[in-house]
Amino acid sequence: MTISHKDYYKIALPFIISTVTQPLLGAVDTAVIGQLGVAELIAGVAVGTVIMNTLYWLFGFFRVSTTGQSAMALGRGDQSLLASSLMRPFVLAASVGLVFIILQSLLWQGALWIIEPEADVAQQAEIYFSILIFGAPFVLLNYTVIGWLMGQAKAKETLYTQVFGNVLNIVLDAVFVLYFDLGVAGVAYASLISQMVMFAIGISLVLRTAGVSLSSLMSASKMTKSDLATIVSSNTDLLLRTVCLLTFFNMMARTGAQLGTDTLATNAILMQITFIVSYLFDGVANASSVFAGKAVGEKNPSMLDRVLKLNFQWTAGLIVLLTLIVALLQNQWVYLFTSLETIVDLYQDMTPWLLVFPLVAGFGLTVYGIFTGTGTTRPVRDSSIATLIVFLAVQAFSVELWGNHGLWLAFTLFYCGRIGFLYPFIGQVKNKCIDVDPTNAIHALKK
Repeated sequence: MTISHKDYYKIALPFIISTVTQPLLGAVDTAVIGQLGVAELIAGVAVGTVIMNTLYWLFGFFRVSTTGQSAMALGRGDQSLLASSLMRPFVLAASVGLVFIILQSLLWQGALWIIEPEADVAQQAEIYFSILIFGAPFVLLNYTVIGWLMGQAKAKETLYTQVFGNVLNIVLDAVFVLYFDLGVAGVAYASLISQMVMFAIGISLVLRTAGVSLSSLMSASKMTKSDLATIVSSNTDLLLRTVCLLTFFNMMARTGAQLGTDTLATNAILMQITFIVSYLFDGVANASSVFAGKAVGEKNPSMLDRVLKLNFQWTAGLIVLLTLIVALLQNQWVYLFTSLETIVDLYQDMTPWLLVFPLVAGFGLTVYGIFTGTGTTRPVRDSSIATLIVFLAVQAFSVELWGNHGLWLAFTLFYCGRIGFLYPFIGQVKNKCIDVDPTNAIHALKK
């Protein structure tokens, strides 16, 4: 099979649209709260978002690994593997989400100790957290459902599920905050409801498109101790990679909080913009992951070479496009979030960092999808650890010297490292396609 730009486009574009709706939620939450004109509310939502994202991202490998397993099952055409690639992470995700609810008090106290926000900010963040924690099972289950649909190249189904749920969230944000005046609680309830609806839509689409009976799916959810050990070991690298990312984002929030509420609120706006850019690249990563995983399933090196080439071309084009957009709109975006003069001034001073972000982040955000899609997770882990060390080392002296600019210098170098430390291992990806026995996809991920 020769993958054309049209083939790639059919998968990449829906993934780009669907994935970019996720950071838009945080941006809309921040923007709606920002219209109330209180910095503490913006900062409270920012802290609450960091806490919830920490919990979710810690287990974000549910989506990544499910996509890889699903794609390899598709390449092999194995119905049994197809069912287990969905149901085994599904059961684990539900279990973890319930544990989050049970341990919510400990989780909140731990987050408060790490970030150390000011008292007024902490009060608002607690409101946000205490509501959204009950959505944890639905969010983690959505990871497995969306990941499975992505691996099956069900781009339209993925697009429909995420766009509908996220648009609902945006509408409810406006209704609860601007009409019913519920403040931070309003944006939290909006997110909770949309998470539940998104799960309901996603699971219904899986049942309609899977081509596997419900009884087969239920049977596939049963796991022996050996099955569980294999899944856990195969995901350890991705878990450690996520821990590195969470340490990075929490250090950004913690240092921003130490620089003051206004700086924390400003960084929240800057981060929302970088999240949107990141998720646009993530759509390309998801498309590459699907095709690369299928190449391993079919044991087709030429297909993998074509995926690498298309990944580079699409990433380069997206870097140019996003850099132009950021350059044209960087000074206007802040007014979508707030009109507070102090925050606007601080934002305007930091905009050069936004301009360079697409260039430094692009390839690191897309190439990693090829690694995870083929189960080549160890380089992802090692590069993440190295990148985090660079960030912490630079931050240790740069913040004291240059304040918030020093923090964003460390931020920028972190994203440079994500490609600089990862790409040298691209040969391992090619070896996976040649050496991996496609009759054992779980073993492929374990490597």
